[in-house]
Amino acid sequence: MKLPLSVRIVLLVIVMSGILVGGILVTVHQLMVANYETIMAERETAEINRLAFELELSQQQRTLALEAFATRLLTDSGQLRSQQALQSLLQQPSVASELFSDGLLIFDGDGTAIAENRHVPGRIGTNYADRPHIQRAQQTKEAVVSEPIMGRTTGLPLISYVQPILSSNDDVIGYAAGIVDLANTPLIDSGNWAEDESSTITLILDPRHRLFVSMRERFDTPEPLPENGEDALVDAALSLSPAGTFVDYQQQQYLVASQQLDSIGWIVLRALPYSDAIAPAKAAFRQFLLIALIAMALVGLAGAWIAQSLTRPIERITHRIDHMADDARFDSDFREQGGPEVRALARAMNRLANERKVADDAIREAERFLFNILEAASEVAIIATDTVGIITAFNKGAENMLGYSKTDVLGKQTPAILHLKDELEVRSAQLSAELGKPIEGFRVFVEKAEQDGSETREWTYVHKDSHYLPVSLVVTPMRDSTGEISGYLNIAEDITEQKQADKMKNEFISTVSHELRTPLTSISGALGLIMGGALGELPEKAQKLLTTAHRNSKRLAHLINDLLDIEKIAAGKLHFDMQVQPLMPLIEQALESNRSYGSDRSVTLSLACGDDALEALIIVDPQRLSQVLANLLSNAIKFSPDGDEVTLAVEVSDKTIIVSVIDNGPGITDAFREKIFQRFAQADSSDTRAKDGTGLGLAITRELVEHMGGRINFESAEGKGSRFFFELPLIQTAVETSLQKANATEYRQSPRILVVEDDEDVAYLLSIMLNEAGYQVDVALNGKDALSTLHKTHYDLVSLDLMLPDTSGLDIIRILREQPSTADIPIVVISAKVEQGRLAIKGDSDNIDWLAKPIDQYKLIDIVNRQLSASRQDHPRILHVEDDLDLHEVVSAMAGERFEFEVAHTLENARICLKQQAFDVVLLDIELPDGSGWELVPDIRACQPEAKVVILSGADMTNQQHGQVEAVLLKSRLSTDRLVEVISSRIRSSRLLR
Repeated sequence: MKLPLSVRIVLLVIVMSGILVGGILVTVHQLMVANYETIMAERETAEINRLAFELELSQQQRTLALEAFATRLLTDSGQLRSQQALQSLLQQPSVASELFSDGLLIFDGDGTAIAENRHVPGRIGTNYADRPHIQRAQQTKEAVVSEPIMGRTTGLPLISYVQPILSSNDDVIGYAAGIVDLANTPLIDSGNWAEDESSTITLILDPRHRLFVSMRERFDTPEPLPENGEDALVDAALSLSPAGTFVDYQQQQYLVASQQLDSIGWIVLRALPYSDAIAPAKAAFRQFLLIALIAMALVGLAGAWIAQSLTRPIERITHRIDHMADDARFDSDFREQGGPEVRALARAMNRLANERKVADDAIREAERFLFNILEAASEVAIIATDTVGIITAFNKGAENMLGYSKTDVLGKQTPAILHLKDELEVRSAQLSAELGKPIEGFRVFVEKAEQDGSETREWTYVHKDSHYLPVSLVVTPMRDSTGEISGYLNIAEDITEQKQADKMKNEFISTVSHELRTPLTSISGALGLIMGGALGELPEKAQKLLTTAHRNSKRLAHLINDLLDIEKIAAGKLHFDMQVQPLMPLIEQALESNRSYGSDRSVTLSLACGDDALEALIIVDPQRLSQVLANLLSNAIKFSPDGDEVTLAVEVSDKTIIVSVIDNGPGITDAFREKIFQRFAQADSSDTRAKDGTGLGLAITRELVEHMGGRINFESAEGKGSRFFFELPLIQTAVETSLQKANATEYRQSPRILVVEDDEDVAYLLSIMLNEAGYQVDVALNGKDALSTLHKTHYDLVSLDLMLPDTSGLDIIRILREQPSTADIPIVVISAKVEQGRLAIKGDSDNIDWLAKPIDQYKLIDIVNRQLSASRQDHPRILHVEDDLDLHEVVSAMAGERFEFEVAHTLENARICLKQQAFDVVLLDIELPDGSGWELVPDIRACQPEAKVVILSGADMTNQQHGQVEAVLLKSRLSTDRLVEVISSRIRSSRLLR
């Protein structure tokens, strides 16, 4: 829940002041602690220096007192006094006896105790010459302080101070010794040695002998120092840690200081608990914290008072605005009083109120205008929905079109009630397959619109009275100010009249296609046959007239084809039969077909290509590519000067092949460049233009090239000619590839023979003989390779040796005869054991000829020819279903005597022929007197399933119709070469399957 502004201001003040105070507290705490740490380090340094000085001083005092006392032990002659005198002297008060309250001793020169001031049983007479400190004193002849030792007779921990007594000759004649009992006597004055509240630890260590001299606990025996790492304070002392060093000892942190005594090498360490060291800082910080909290509370109270004074006028204005919203009015009588901010807010609210009134008036006027527009659009249905599909707007045009009223649908229905259920299901399946996810319900209408910004699509609306009407529906998403979709707008236009017009147009085009193309095909075909010499040599005048008539019939056919092609392109109905094709045969065919076009003006055609283009393969529709080349070549010839040359150039790159048509004509003007590929575009479009044409050729050419996956462009300089070129994807250029092998049968004309022979020389000889006779030859050197090759490739005949290295030729014959695909293949046995072979197969010699080695070439070729001829039918039979007798005569003449034709003028006649005779190909027209030729296709498949159906019609086919038959020929594009090629290829494929 959002807090009031006043509370937020108070919280802001408190938070900000808290942050400020917190920062100050953290800083002050750090400074205070650091300051106290420094102070305590300095204090500990001074304290350890003082203790070290006191200890050093006490050692010097004891040493000097013992030295002075030793001088009193000598006689005037420099000899050691008697034992009685020494004992008496020890009983007298002296500085040494005060400083060594634990006892004074006198040793003779051998280190034997001879006198003492404090009686210890058994000490007098005991020899101490083995003590290290006695030995050092004897060697150095100087005062020596021992390490903490155990008294030999007292058994107490002590320190012994030894002063050698020297004779006049500087010889050691005795020793004076002072004893300090470490268990009872402090090394320095007890007033200076006291630890603060028993929390400070003071240690004195003898690092040379690793012994405690003084430690926190009392000890009755000399304590050795612990090993490194066992006691942190001892480790700190031994490492002479400077003042201010922190050491963790017994789960507590200590501030330590240490110093080494110069005279005797002892180390003094003082350790103060860290908590005690910064205790004053903590106390001071607590006082500061209390003061800061009090100040923070005062700041919060002040902030609350300021926030209340600032927000109270704003709250009054807010309440006033709420009342205005509840009353649905917006006035401008806010009082401009209070602070400058409040006055500015009141003034802005009054200005906003005035502008709001103006805006409200404009919105109401716009709403009335839009409502009038929607209601005036009585011929267009405008329907709006929310994001889930509920209808939110339904204009007068929608009511008129669909019969529903606003009250029937607004807020109640979705657009689904206006559509055919079957259409929705089909569209749902299409979108689901296309987008890879289920698209159902209302999403069927809006999915593509959301992706593309809008969608225009034809639908069938269902009127309230259940009759159907076709509409063109535009669906557009509506978005709010943030860009989010707030609904959808549907604008539907009734296209019933447009559909009827399209139907009439299609019917007219179909009529033109059939009624005009059929007689035109007969005329053009008949003229072509006559000019080709079918009726013998003609008079020169007749030849000239027929040439003119033939040329103009082709021109008329070209015009009709262009008009119909451009219509099919616009409707998206142009069919493409894409095939892998070698490019150069298509190029050469285009050159031959168009040479005569410019012959009357002596314009010649030439070809320029590299060796890499000779074996290039492309994927195209051969008929459409021929149309592209014809358009470009005829265009170049038309604009070339008389007697000039047009060049067709082919270039091969890594991935594409470029075909260029180059002329030396007038070129293309700058003004016409942008229009050159537009429909009906002509550089000279006047009624008196010099060049004929429809202006559709280049537009159709571009569409054809792009549909085959290529692109087209041009280069031209005005007055210097033009170069039109197109690029197509290149499949390959290698001669020996698997793709060419797979398609080799499509272009092969001569029979193929497999020579099975293990002798390479004989196999080579047979290959030469058969190649010279016009056959294609493959060789297998053993039986395994032969059977593998026959399984993969169709052969028209097999030449077989009986003696093979891995199997018998007779076994191969039996295997071939057992397999349906090779049971009828002709076999010529070439062997030195012909008679044995004939006997072995027991007379089963159908389709087998025998030739004994050595080989007679002429006899071999004669046998091969005879076997191949016996396996073929000399005259393939064709059923031509056509009601136009003139066209049948032309087609029969174009095909020539190589085919045997049977004609049927109606569907009924065709069915009778199919039942009575066998045919290789059925050449079928679609428009027949007693029905559509498509009705005959099921009968053909049922009666003669191996026969191939080729449509020869003036009407264009859909893609679906193309898929039902083996080939489609348009009458307007029919030529002798094309007709024979299509029929022959279908006959070959039919016989390969038998």
